[in-house]
Amino acid sequence: MNEVQLAIEKLRGKFVAGWSNHIDVDEGWYALVIACDAALTAIDPGYRIFQIKEKFGGLRYYVQASDPALVRPLQGAIGRFEKLAAKTCEATGEPGILMRSVGGRLRTLNPDYAAGTLHFAGYKVVNVVSFPLPDPDTPDSDRDGLVVDG
Repeated sequence: MNEVQLAIEKLRGKFVAGWSNHIDVDEGWYALVIACDAALTAIDPGYRIFQIKEKFGGLRYYVQASDPALVRPLQGAIGRFEKLAAKTCEATGEPGILMRSVGGRLRTLNPDYAAGTLHFAGYKVVNVVSFPLPDPDTPDSDRDGLVVDG
């Protein structure tokens, strides 16, 4: 295993008991996930993970704070990494943009990379009308709100 794979494997030990420790993102986001973990650990060394996944082309990082006073700082850090992921290709880690498959699946991809691969060749750039990212200062913000056109 290389250094990145080892760091991802180490994250699996931070999952809340009873939750799947699967990290459901492509390799292009591994560096973001590792950096997010480092930022969260600096805020709350005892934080635990519920899920790390891609949803609607965005990074979702769901955690449990060890102290309720640390919830907002954790949300703020997660929000920063979710915003970075919205501009980072899931497959390569290069700059990316929201794209949609013929079947409607949303992914954040580098358009040149997508066009050159069989798996992502049918993906087209999405004209984003509204992509409300979570507001770290509003705990109940809609994390999955997405309106697309095109």
